[in-house]
Amino acid sequence: MGMAHVLLAAALAMVAAAATVSAWPAEGIQPLSKIAMNKATVNLHGSAYVRATPALLGDQDEDTVWVTVKYGWENPSADDWIAVFSPADFISGSCPNPSRYPGEPLLCTAPIKYQYANYSANYLHGGKGAIRFQLINQRSDFSFALLAGGLENPTLVAVSKQVAFKNPKAPVFPRLAQGKTHDEMTVTWTSGYDIGEAYPFVEWGVVASGGNPTRTPAGTLTFSRGSMRAGADGWVERSRVHPHGVHEGTVAQQRVLLQDWA
Repeated sequence: MGMAHVLLAAALAMVAAAATVSAWPAEGIQPLSKIAMNKATVNLHGSAYVRATPALLGDQDEDTVWVTVKYGWENPSADDWIAVFSPADFISGSCPNPSRYPGEPLLCTAPIKYQYANYSANYLHGGKGAIRFQLINQRSDFSFALLAGGLENPTLVAVSKQVAFKNPKAPVFPRLAQGKTHDEMTVTWTSGYDIGEAYPFVEWGVVASGGNPTRTPAGTLTFSRGSMRAGADGWVERSRVHPHGVHEGTVAQQRVLLQDWA
């Protein structure tokens, strides 16, 4: 192959790559955005089931766990999918939803993740499958649903019993960031405790000094359902964010704590 052919082939490859990149947004940036929850219907089927284990999550104080979901029914299809809902009560006839209006979706919240049922190899042939989902402690319980009709015309055919973390309000996910000055570090974490339930503070100090650690209070910030632009769709019980700035350039150890008012 001559030099001209090599350059032509390279140019064509670059054009093809550019076309692929430019076409990517048409596929949808967020997979959950492909679910037409406004078209969802409910048709619970006697032969369909969804079972999730374990029922109690984080019994060793973990904030991230794996849940095994087993499911099946007599009419398996490649369009069937398993959805994770949080809170667990997501059918609008039973969950709180004060702003009712004509044409409101039958499911009052959107799933937080999903997987096609035929991800389990034997589902299409035997009508039974199993999938594992990783969940994090996000202050609400969970349930799992089997839906038919694909993502564009979902029909709820079965729902599992709820599973929940042992302590859904537990402080989780501490984050560190540079503060406003060179010798300040910002510590932020999340919990489900209101300021009237527990007092947040940071305990910090230098490990090598052998002295008593310093405890300083942190703040509590949160938001309401009404302040969310999307309104009710996909709402999960709000978190309480606890920010705190530590002004000490030699801090070697720290931990975040919540002191119960009781």
